[in-house]
Amino acid sequence: MIKLVIFDADETLWAAYGYWASLLVPPLKRVSDNEIRDSEGKSIRLFDGVRQTLESLKNKGVLISLVSMNDREPNRVAECLELFGLSHYFIYPQVNWDDKGQNILRIIELLRKNEGKIIKCEEVLFVDDHLSNISKAIKACPGIKALHIGTDISQVTEVINHI
Repeated sequence: MIKLVIFDADETLWAAYGYWASLLVPPLKRVSDNEIRDSEGKSIRLFDGVRQTLESLKNKGVLISLVSMNDREPNRVAECLELFGLSHYFIYPQVNWDDKGQNILRIIELLRKNEGKIIKCEEVLFVDDHLSNISKAIKACPGIKALHIGTDISQVTEVINHI
């Protein structure tokens, strides 16, 4: 049974149009429910169904987190999540340039240490758009279930079918 779903951000939760959230230039502004623009006109567009998927996971009692390879400071990923009104869904998000497998283990450890929740690798589902990140997650956390956007699923909404 899946107890924790961990998402990537860029090109998984939102379209970043070939760049990372770290490259957005402040101030960032929410221009619609699903779009954020920076001061240079670059935009991040939330994929359809992301809000509903996160809410559905939450309602099922599944914990949700995030690992994203972006600058830790300033944390544009956190800023985008806040502007989209999604930050409350994610527990112990990891935004840095560290190996995603190690970040997944860090989330599991933080849940154990701070929340008293014991989660095994087999109870984690990781969703990413890069196969190399999925390989690193499987190596670091044997037994983890992983979904590659583009191969295993075409969009985040399909995650619900794998819980």
